[in-house]
Amino acid sequence: MNAKRTSEEPEHATGVISRAMNSMAGSLRPLLTKQAQKAYLGTLLFILTAICMVFISSIAYAIFYYKFIPQVGIERIVHLQFDDGHPWGTVFLGSDLVPLQKYDVQVELELPRTPSNLATGNFMLDLALYSYTSAETGLNTSTSVLSQSRRSAILTYASPLVDTASKLVFMPFYVFGWNREAEKLQVNMFEKIQFPRRRRDVPSSLRLEIHSAEKMQVYTAKVMFKATFTGLRWVMYNWKVTSSVVFGFMFWSVSMVTAGMVWAMLAIAFNHPKEAEKAVIKTESGSETLVKSEDTDDISPFDIPSEVSYIKKEGELEEEGSIGDIEEDRGAESSDVSGSGTGLESAHSRGVQRRRSRRFQAHT
Repeated sequence: MNAKRTSEEPEHATGVISRAMNSMAGSLRPLLTKQAQKAYLGTLLFILTAICMVFISSIAYAIFYYKFIPQVGIERIVHLQFDDGHPWGTVFLGSDLVPLQKYDVQVELELPRTPSNLATGNFMLDLALYSYTSAETGLNTSTSVLSQSRRSAILTYASPLVDTASKLVFMPFYVFGWNREAEKLQVNMFEKIQFPRRRRDVPSSLRLEIHSAEKMQVYTAKVMFKATFTGLRWVMYNWKVTSSVVFGFMFWSVSMVTAGMVWAMLAIAFNHPKEAEKAVIKTESGSETLVKSEDTDDISPFDIPSEVSYIKKEGELEEEGSIGDIEEDRGAESSDVSGSGTGLESAHSRGVQRRRSRRFQAHT
């Protein structure tokens, strides 16, 4: 009795384990089908493409910002020439100026507070912007001048008492060389000047002259161009982080849409429907039957055969046994008609007999 119970307990445990494995395999089978694997691969490719497009969009926005936003400040030092006439100097601008961009142009002079400069009073600054033709001839001609401006300037006045008190206060700075008796003048020559779209109408050189009744002493002379942004350039320059996020997202969206369209076209071009393979078998009567081959790709690795699946009720087994006996008699009658020496049997009856024998063996 104990031996029979111990033999039934492992069989019962094996049946429970088999049912558990079958239920788990049934729940995991939809996740391991061919369609699910294609979905996983498509999702992975989409994520990798999106990450790559983020880097490409960032690089594209950086290039766009570099090309669209011009240089804000352009400075050129003018080396003045002191000849018999007025001091003058020319400088080459190159291609730093951008068409259709507004600029504020200033001239900065550093002048020593010498008695001659103070005695000069008002003096004139003449600034001319030239096209690609050279301005180094020293001639004040207007044949190739694009823009010209004349503005006045003067050193700041200080009474003798104030000047003496200021020198006494700042005497240590003057002694140690931290300060010097000079003044910087910034004179606005152009306000929001804009050049046409044609490149030949954008200045590439300038000429600066100082007109005064007395000879003036000058430490340095400098011409400065400051860009004043409006519209989209103002937004991109003053809101750098926000504009980078917005435009980067726009570049990324366009890139993803383009990549999706290309992907769809390639999928349509190369994903032709594959015809199922067919095999031809001949029956005993000589007729041909087309049988489709089974697709083994959808078979899950968790499809574990169980002994329990082969056990059926007694009524069903008896019914199948009776059906098998009837078909076996039919097979015997057909074998008698065809002849006892031929050795041919019906394929269907052989299959029924094999299934019946396996199920009875499992039951016993």
